[in-house]
Amino acid sequence: MTEGLINLSKELEDVGLIWQPRLGDEVVLRDDMSHVSVINANHDLNPHVLRSAYLWLPRIEQLIAQIEARQGLICHAGINSACAYEIVVKFPKGFIEVYEWTFRTAFALAVLRMLLYRDC
Repeated sequence: MTEGLINLSKELEDVGLIWQPRLGDEVVLRDDMSHVSVINANHDLNPHVLRSAYLWLPRIEQLIAQIEARQGLICHAGINSACAYEIVVKFPKGFIEVYEWTFRTAFALAVLRMLLYRDC
C-alpha cells in the first residue's frame, strides 16, 4: 500500500470523515502501518473499538459514494497528457480538479478537498 494513501486516509479522518466499519474494508493497524488487512469478521467489536485500532483505507467505490453523498458530480475521471490520474468534481460550492499518480489517491484527494472546501 502506498504511503500516499495512508497519509490521505489520516487527513480524511482528521477533517471529519467518519468510518462506519463494514466487512471487506481495507485497514492498517495504527501501531503498525506496514501491512494492509481486510476486515473479514467483526468478532463483536463495536465501531469505536475498530476505529481506535485501525485506520480505514477507503476503496474507490467508497470514495465515490462520499462524493455523491455531498452532492458531487464526477465530470471527468481519467488520465491526462502527463500520465497522471485526473478527477474533476462539480459540487454545490464549485469545482475541484485533482491530479495524482493513482486513481485511488486521486479520488481520496478529491474527497479531502470537498471536505476542506465546506469549511472555508
